[in-house]
Amino acid sequence: MHLKLINLVCLAGLLAACSSASPGPSPTVTVTASTSTSSATATRATSDVVGRRYDAGTVRKVKTIAGTLVLELDRYTARGVTDDALARDGVRIIPHAGDRFTNQNDTNTYTVFVAPGARLVVNECVKTSAGLGLRATPEDAAGWLKDPDPTSVLLLTLDDKGRATRFDTDPRC
Repeated sequence: MHLKLINLVCLAGLLAACSSASPGPSPTVTVTASTSTSSATATRATSDVVGRRYDAGTVRKVKTIAGTLVLELDRYTARGVTDDALARDGVRIIPHAGDRFTNQNDTNTYTVFVAPGARLVVNECVKTSAGLGLRATPEDAAGWLKDPDPTSVLLLTLDDKGRATRFDTDPRC
């Protein structure tokens, strides 16, 4: 196939050389080099929670990096649950009295990206004649994260890229 194409190009060149017409002016080719700045050069953070399916904690800071909401999580764990178990299985959202979650440390925080369309579920403890109940109200996570309650313990559901897709508030009575 390539050999036929080469032969045709050579034949066309020979025929043009035999032509009595005078060759026209040589074309001028101008190459313009351009430079651009892409978002790839923008500062980027990396998720500290890749490999976890769940996490828990309070939000220390929220910022935007390269158009993505990023939060700084002060990690907590549930009493009686190892961090590995919480990361793998999460914990049930249940209404409770007292402190169900504890702060793992006071110095380390973890970077967590917020997935586009992430939801926040505000879980409220409701006292009923049968005991403690739960009222869950979903809302847009980005709206809540504009002014997060620094005392609200959240359970985060994470995707395989370390992005939070869902936040559940702890329904403490």
